Amino acid sequence: MPLITIITSTFNAAKDFHWTGDSIRKQTYPYIQWIIADGASTDDTLSVIKQYEDVVDFWFSEPDQGIYDAWNKALKYAKGEWVQFIGAGDELAEPDTLEKIAPVLSKAYPEHELVYGNVLRLTEIGRQPFVKIGESWETMKKKWTLFRPALPFHPAVFQHQSLFVEPDPFDIRFTIASDCHLLLKSIKNKKPLYFDLLIDKMPLGGVSGNFMSCLTIASENKVISHELGFKLPFWHVFFGETLLLTKTLLILVFPQKIVFKIADIFRIVCGEKPKWNLK
Repeated sequence: MPLITIITSTFNAAKDFHWTGDSIRKQTYPYIQWIIADGASTDDTLSVIKQYEDVVDFWFSEPDQGIYDAWNKALKYAKGEWVQFIGAGDELAEPDTLEKIAPVLSKAYPEHELVYGNVLRLTEIGRQPFVKIGESWETMKKKWTLFRPALPFHPAVFQHQSLFVEPDPFDIRFTIASDCHLLLKSIKNKKPLYFDLLIDKMPLGGVSGNFMSCLTIASENKVISHELGFKLPFWHVFFGETLLLTKTLLILVFPQKIVFKIADIFRIVCGEKPKWNLK
């Protein structure tokens, strides 16, 4: 059975780290390497990390240039055949999650460099189930999102070690979308393998889930798609630019609270759950 390396980056995550630590401690699968890359936290994060030294294989704390710089540093210590990145506050879905995915991973490479499953988004307050996300690659590969091909949620993706042979595989030019950059480089060469299993419970929020980050995400996605040679459909570019312009105007004109209300109304009209004003 393969060794699975889990990498978690932290910065002032003392409040939420225990969710991740407890879920990894409960795993029934024995072949796990857990690496923590802390960005010189100033709260009690380090003392919380030390409470999980029975399951943390290696950790360090030093200033970094963001999450992707932290991941690049952590990868230098990774020994697993497969690597998973989960955030501080995320949870592996069930105690036997890795035990169930391991047989799939053991047979996936070299045909597949990426194996992925499903994510359950949780509300920020109360950690209540919000929406389950996951679909086959045959369905996902036909979709586009914010100027790039659609991708599975990164915490539910297991990446083969062959993707990390070069120094600093995550391009730190991209502050929010470097994980998408790496995944997109892989899918140009090999088809991902979907396994219908809930992998990760992931709270809403974070930088990439911040409504105000949409301009940065769109800008980085455009650069990535151009550099990797993805030709965006005209309809996607048209509606994407229109939506982006609308978001920009809303941000410039209205207070954040009103922007969130308008955004939730739009989600409801599109048949989705409201998420920006959840309590």
